[in-house]
Amino acid sequence: MTLELLVHIARLPPQGAGLRAALSLAARLGSRLDALHVVDLPAAAFTVPEAVPMQLDAVRQRATDAKAVSGDWSALMAARGLKGNWRVGNGDTVTLLTHAAAGYDLLVMERSSTMRGDAPVGFGIVSRTVFGSSRGVLVVPEAAPVETLGEHVLIAWSGSRESALAVRSSLPLLRKAARVTVIDGSRDEDLGTCALPDTDICGWLETHGVKAEVRRLDEGARPSPGPALLETAHAEKADLIVMGAWGRSRLSEMVLGGTTRYLFMQSDVPMLVAH
Repeated sequence: MTLELLVHIARLPPQGAGLRAALSLAARLGSRLDALHVVDLPAAAFTVPEAVPMQLDAVRQRATDAKAVSGDWSALMAARGLKGNWRVGNGDTVTLLTHAAAGYDLLVMERSSTMRGDAPVGFGIVSRTVFGSSRGVLVVPEAAPVETLGEHVLIAWSGSRESALAVRSSLPLLRKAARVTVIDGSRDEDLGTCALPDTDICGWLETHGVKAEVRRLDEGARPSPGPALLETAHAEKADLIVMGAWGRSRLSEMVLGGTTRYLFMQSDVPMLVAH
């Protein structure tokens, strides 16, 4: 069965680390790759009623320009030996992305390095989409080199429902990885509520055709292991981090900090996350 990927193209012409990651992922997995560009209408456009017709004309023109990119996308797909459609939507970006992602196996999004305010409160486009999506989301930092993707995967395992969703979403990549390292931060008292059928993460992975090495998270890195995980990813030259997102509420992360918040702000390594 062919996997289906969706990449969000935030700016035109299509470019950037998110696109490079999506193309690399599609080639690695032999997947179909569709692209979605959203033409939104900011709420501020309605603050001056007299300007609304002009704003609507601008939106229509942006939509026309976006649809004209279809030919370029087809050419890009053909040059890479891939298949996929170019899609254009009108409306709220997060609403359309979370809706569209339900029809795909994985969503790819780029996180801008100039909009770090997205991470602390969790109300930016990327974080809101991750929070509302029913699928795993590959979050690609704008500064990520994306020289490889999925060669060495680092799994940040906490035993949570969110961790399980992320690992499950990443299985096709994990099966093709040259190396998989699990940083196990689960607690003994959490084992009875583990979301996986087998409380041993490596045992569960092995039943799904994935061999992994496991290390326990240094107790000193709790309760905020983000810096330790990123340091390990750099030291081990991991090119992908798999982790659950917002194991606590977004309000708790805003007030207390957390792994998701830290890595969304600081990571230059792509992250496959799920909530």
